[in-house]
Amino acid sequence: MSARPSLRERLSDPSIVVALGVHDGLTARLAQRAGVEAFYHGGYAAAAHHHGLPDIGMVGLEEMVESVRRVTLVSTAPVIVDCDTGYGAIAGVKRTVQEMERAGAGAIQIEDQVFPKRCGHMEGKEVIPVDEMVLKIRAAVATRADPETLVIARTDALQPHGLDEAIDRCNAYAEAGADLAFVDAPRSREHLEEIARRVDVPSVANMSETGRTPALSADELQELGYRIVIFPSTQTWVFARAYEELCKELLRTGTTAGLAERFMPFDEVNELLGIEELERVD
Repeated sequence: MSARPSLRERLSDPSIVVALGVHDGLTARLAQRAGVEAFYHGGYAAAAHHHGLPDIGMVGLEEMVESVRRVTLVSTAPVIVDCDTGYGAIAGVKRTVQEMERAGAGAIQIEDQVFPKRCGHMEGKEVIPVDEMVLKIRAAVATRADPETLVIARTDALQPHGLDEAIDRCNAYAEAGADLAFVDAPRSREHLEEIARRVDVPSVANMSETGRTPALSADELQELGYRIVIFPSTQTWVFARAYEELCKELLRTGTTAGLAERFMPFDEVNELLGIEELERVD
């Protein structure tokens, strides 16, 4: 594939970056063909689709790196990668940055939860001391080989410690070198407004449709001051319901004919998968 656009350069444009969740080669091809300008490779979707597991820290670095490669090998959009807690202490963070850059990540997101972590919209989260996370961010910044690679610092402190603590942590991580900050699971529009206003670096908003945060449009978030909005697991919600309906229809009727209008034709799928280019090479 051709060179990937720089997400850092894109952020110089005042319009908000909309990053849609992808987790494999097919979703990457579909999103790119539709014109999605940036991808978000999230831990929830990767755990669910690849392993049938919840997002509670059960998927490791090597599995995530391989999943990212499946996306970057068939697409050119910049990819924001959810790297959980950095897969360890300082040494783990350094290896994470190295491996994810090699896999083609344009932005590396690290969070301040204790390990094993939990999905940001689950209850019962705990966070590590702020000083420990500061060291992780410094390690990530110092390790990146490509100056275009962004480091995103996510905090999950809002639920256990409140909004002020979450914002203070973001500003500490910004001082340590994080390019963007991300407070996960704000509970209200007022929270979203406060975060964008008081955090010292550009902020990321998470529109996880079935989670804790109210749904705002990209335009609304841009007006509040957000620079990136992610839709990390939308494809998971859509696929889960559609596949469940497929199963029920087949078991009820003995045929899938009733769903035929939803099918992408065989030839179109092959075209999407790049068969013409491969056959031309042959």
